[in-house]
Amino acid sequence: MNPDPLELSRISHETWVDRVHYFESTDSTNNRALEHAEASRDSLVELFVAEKQTVGRGRGSNTWWSGPGALTWSLLSRPLDVPIAHLPQVSLSIGAAICDAVDHFVAGDVTLKWPNDVYLNGRKVAGILIERVGDPGLRVVIGVGLNVNNSVGAAPTELQDTAIAMTDVVGHAGQVFDRSAVLIECLRQIEQYFDRFLAQDSTLAATWRARSLLTGRQVRLATGKGETVGYCEGLADDGALVLQTDTGQQKCYGGVVTEFD
Repeated sequence: MNPDPLELSRISHETWVDRVHYFESTDSTNNRALEHAEASRDSLVELFVAEKQTVGRGRGSNTWWSGPGALTWSLLSRPLDVPIAHLPQVSLSIGAAICDAVDHFVAGDVTLKWPNDVYLNGRKVAGILIERVGDPGLRVVIGVGLNVNNSVGAAPTELQDTAIAMTDVVGHAGQVFDRSAVLIECLRQIEQYFDRFLAQDSTLAATWRARSLLTGRQVRLATGKGETVGYCEGLADDGALVLQTDTGQQKCYGGVVTEFD
């Protein structure tokens, strides 16, 4: 029996989620959410949460490791009346929301690695994958893998130096978090950041910049067109990563950061 079962009714009552879909095991909660969105005519905020993901997806061809005690879930938004070009701002807003949620439970250095990974004390604690649902209307699926009680001591060897879980930074060994409370806080923060984004809050970009892990570092960025290397000058108001390269300043809207120092 899971020692920390999710309280689904509590999640429904205490957050903006209209409907919860629960899976003991599935390949990817993003897959479930995307399939549901294509088949349903509802315009609800729906949560898809799994105890175990067998093929958790990350950006590009990456996969996401998670062990017992993690939170793996996807949120299907209502239709958003925003241009597709604003999706980088959605990514950063969701990343900042997860940063704030982690901050609520642990004392540590919580930062945002463009475009939407969350780091705790210099290691990755959460991965976020945002995918767009087809027309009509712009809906997004927000997939989140958050290391909560799954200590990275149980992670694959190649991840133990780069990943971290919330339980790894608490004051005494063996402390576990109430995963339902952590998930509820994540959902509350996402709702607040969505409200700020839709209201075109002028302070939102400053929030991203204050959390930025890459600012002031040398960055290697892989895109579909090749590779860009440059010094990160920060994040632009429109969500772009701003790099100073050998050929001048570039604003990057997509890609995977493969190295930074």
